Amino acid sequence: CFLITFQTLFSCILSLELIRFNMAKTRLEYNDKASQKFWEVSATGNTINIKYGRLGTNGQNSVKKMGTPDAAKKEIEKLIKSKLKKGYKKK
Repeated sequence: CFLITFQTLFSCILSLELIRFNMAKTRLEYNDKASQKFWEVSATGNTINIKYGRLGTNGQNSVKKMGTPDAAKKEIEKLIKSKLKKGYKKK
């Protein structure tokens, strides 16, 4: 006989949702005469991870929590669009 508690079931569902809302890392770079920069973004669930800095360095990290995984996805799309408008290119 197989018995699943509500807590176990909820934990499994939550884990599957987090896996479903993991967004692949997007890396953008900006190069001109004055600067050479990178910007990376990814998400796990409702957490957005941003890494940015000068090319050739480890850069800095920033974390932003959103209300839902869908809100995180929309925010990432908005951030990427903004960076592309500023001249960053996908790498």
